[in-house]
This record gives sequence, C-alpha cells and structure tokens, in this order.
Amino acid sequence: MEQELPALLKQREEAARRRVEGLRAELAALNERIAAAEEELSDLVVTQVTLARMFAERDAGESEFEQVPARDADPDDLPGCLPPVVRVVTGEVPAEGDWPVLALLASANTPLRAKEICEVTQEAADHRHVETLRMRLKRMVRGEWLAEPSRGLFALADAVRAPDRP
Repeated sequence: MEQELPALLKQREEAARRRVEGLRAELAALNERIAAAEEELSDLVVTQVTLARMFAERDAGESEFEQVPARDADPDDLPGCLPPVVRVVTGEVPAEGDWPVLALLASANTPLRAKEICEVTQEAADHRHVETLRMRLKRMVRGEWLAEPSRGLFALADAVRAPDRP
C-alpha cells in the first residue's frame, strides 16, 4: 500500500497538470477572442463618431463634407461616447469596458494599485474582484494602454492621453 501511494499521487499530479494546461489553452483562445472583439468595438466607435460628424455637417447645410481623419473625429458628437483617453499617435479609443479604469488613472496624480482601483470602480473589493481586475490591468499593459512603472502599480502609458475637447 505504501508503494502505491506515491504512484497514485504522481498520477493525480499529472492529471492536474494536464487540466491546468488545458485551461491555460482555453484562456489563451478566449483572450484572443476578447482582443478581436475589443478591436471590432473600437472600429465601430470610430465609425459611429465619423458618421455622426458627417450627418451633423450635412444637416447644418454644408455643401461639401470636410474630410476628417478618424483620429480627429470628435466623440462629443455622440452623447455619452467620449472616451477618457485616446492613443496620441493613432487616435484609437480603448474598449468601452476599460473606460472607468482609464478615467480613474487619467485623473490620478500617481500610479495606483489594483485594490485601490477596485475600491473606486467596483462595489466589491474582495480578493476575487481585485485579482480579476489585476489580470485586466495586465492585459491593458500588454495592449499599451497602461504602464506598470513598478510591480503592482498601474498608470496611463506615455502614448495615451485625454482626448482634445472642443
């Protein structure tokens, strides 16, 4: 019996390792789907803003539509659609679900920890919510919306700023 126990533990360890690897593969696939959906959402927001500007110009009686690059589109043309930050070079807007976090960090004078952000942006700041937010913040660092100047502290990336207001 004593000789069977290490073999049994080894089998269970291998099974657990396979489950972890399978879950990591599922998570990677899900992260890819999330990134694709966020990119589509960003494209749709830019398109919506551009169309709103064009219709506003048409309705104002202008005979010619001014060509407006997407990065210069004015999100104020759509009520409630102004992103808290944009990429400086491209004018790209972040995924709408990230707006509360980015708005908080844009208004903060110093980098913040995941728990501090969680306490402000969510009703619950328990361990589960903080860790979920931390993973989201790490994803935003990989997407270059945020920077992690030191371990566990998050701030806006250098290439991100609040959009120009009219």
